[in-house]
Amino acid sequence: MASLTDFLNKQKAFNDRQAAAIDTAVAGVAGLTDDVKALNDKITELQNSQGGVTPEDQALIDALEVQGEALTGRLETATAALAALDAQTPPVPPPTP
Repeated sequence: MASLTDFLNKQKAFNDRQAAAIDTAVAGVAGLTDDVKALNDKITELQNSQGGVTPEDQALIDALEVQGEALTGRLETATAALAALDAQTPPVPPPTP
């Protein structure tokens, strides 16, 4: 019976780690969604600009490049976090009689 209790405790600890990792991933994805919306809004603003590239347009373009680079970094971090979550291994159940 002790081995079953040990397993249940290990499984609960594993489940708690999984839940915390999933909560962190969900929060990260929500932040990325807001970032993508902000970038899309700026792109729409640029697409609706009249004529050539104005200094204001250039400032928007520059800001888009900086935000795009930051977003890429956050996506890479989220990808690594999801890979780490996927790599977590649950405890091995005790043998059945």
